[in-house]
Amino acid sequence: MADIVVQALSKQFGNRKGVLRAVDNVSVHVAEGELLVLLGPSGCGETTALRCVAGLENPDSGSIRFGEQVVYDRGLGRNVPIHRRDIGFTFQNYALWPHMKAYDNVRFPLRARGISASESVKRVREVAALLDLRGDLLEKHPGQLSGGQQQRVAPARALVAEPSVVLFDEPLSNLDARLREQLRLELRSLHRRVGFTGVYVTHDLAEALALGDRIAVMREGRIVQVGAPAEVFEHPLHVSTARLLGLRRISSISNAAGPWRTTAGGVVLGDLPAGRSDGVHELLAYTDKVRLRGIGEPTSGEVHVHGGVIEQLTEAVTHFQVVLAMGSERVRLSQEKDRLGPLREGESVVIDAPRSAIHLFDPEGGALGVPQAAGIKAEAATPILAE
Repeated sequence: MADIVVQALSKQFGNRKGVLRAVDNVSVHVAEGELLVLLGPSGCGETTALRCVAGLENPDSGSIRFGEQVVYDRGLGRNVPIHRRDIGFTFQNYALWPHMKAYDNVRFPLRARGISASESVKRVREVAALLDLRGDLLEKHPGQLSGGQQQRVAPARALVAEPSVVLFDEPLSNLDARLREQLRLELRSLHRRVGFTGVYVTHDLAEALALGDRIAVMREGRIVQVGAPAEVFEHPLHVSTARLLGLRRISSISNAAGPWRTTAGGVVLGDLPAGRSDGVHELLAYTDKVRLRGIGEPTSGEVHVHGGVIEQLTEAVTHFQVVLAMGSERVRLSQEKDRLGPLREGESVVIDAPRSAIHLFDPEGGALGVPQAAGIKAEAATPILAE
């Protein structure tokens, strides 16, 4: 096991017609035994960053260190090839050799390192037991295995040689929702038992929250926020991160005339942070935590957004799907039946929410009112690479 130190890493693609900066001055430290999840929308650069760490892409600048081994340093002209970086890698499409049995797929890194046959048998059996790969499954070819079984073979191959670093490139994205959830729990349990240092790339929020010791949120090639899952979830630092985490916009609001008002003229009451008087702010919320109430009904929560009209009310088994008109804006909410009063289409309503569910962002997208003690930071400016 080793820690991972990435400093000022950049990678661009392009030609005379244009350049895409896929990874832009990324710095991050993954502690020994930690699993860091890179989370972001498609095209944000997290897979390219992972491939640079692995040695599958050649960065344009920066440095990468595993423990005491510098595997890449542009300034020193050092670039250790992938087969000498002591890593395990699990690909999105598994990348199993179809002509080899599962046993031989798992054993392959040991053969490449010259490990004896007897020691190989021992190690393959041990890692197979960790991943619930029965002996009869090891005797089958990949084409004879289900997607979930292949997904167990892939990390077994990555872990069998006990590498310093294990890297995962969206390994569960090709599975159905039920199997993805099951294997997500198994991977988390595996990490706790084995304790490897890892980097895991995903676009899936639930996956990131379940697996990561910390989450690094990426946007446009940069790491914009790093923190423990609960910290990032509760205190997104930018509106783009908030949307990625599942928050929905309630309304655009401003306080140029005094109190906070929506663009439709409705008043917003409650404990909101001070904003600017010269621009439109975005009010977002975790909509499963808000409640609709009719005008004059008893209030709940700490923030109250007035000015909404129910445009559409659709009944499901346990919920109502609500489309709320806030002037020209539309807000879509799901409300549990036992939490929703006798409301009707066309009725004016108030959105009530606890303060913790409401997030306010300034005209540039920055979060307002984030506690200084939240312990969240972007690591790009942190001098983490020793001389």
